[in-house]
Amino acid sequence: MLGKYLKHMRESRKLTKKKIAKALKIDPGYLTHIEKAERTPSLKLLLDLCDYLDVPYQNVLSVLGRELNKDQEKYNYLKYKSDDRILLVDDINDLHFMKCPSGLNSASFGLLITDDSMNETFDKDTYVFVDIGTPIDFDDVGLFYFNGKILIRRLFLYHGKYLFLHADNPKYESIKITDKDKFYIIGKIIQ
Repeated sequence: MLGKYLKHMRESRKLTKKKIAKALKIDPGYLTHIEKAERTPSLKLLLDLCDYLDVPYQNVLSVLGRELNKDQEKYNYLKYKSDDRILLVDDINDLHFMKCPSGLNSASFGLLITDDSMNETFDKDTYVFVDIGTPIDFDDVGLFYFNGKILIRRLFLYHGKYLFLHADNPKYESIKITDKDKFYIIGKIIQ
């Protein structure tokens, strides 16, 4: 997935391999091998690529060793991965730390559920754990940015082409994702 992700970021910024290779003083062919997953870049080169592409390191490092499945390729997961976004903390005096729960070693952070939209799966006022690196499959619960809101919902694909966010609580309507929406996948909720 790393090679596809780097290629996606390069193309979305309308950069050529030649331009990046020149700036980083590497052979353009080496970049081609990385994008085709035929070579794995060194950590130093990955960090240099992050600096050049102006993306946070964690977003790129989170995809190391991960692969996309057919469904994730079908809905173009990389188009929606939040490669240049980071989460903001509004109140530094309200931060809490805990030991990572056993078996959830890929968790990036914990999040308190503050509504009942997913009450069939998660109770209000309980914590869920978010992995920002794992690609989301259909029917997985994820953390999403949608038009200025942060939502926990299930991801669905209807009729093979329409992405929807679905709440487990039936009193919440499903949300259809369109090209006009500001939509990013932040991470997958892991249990």
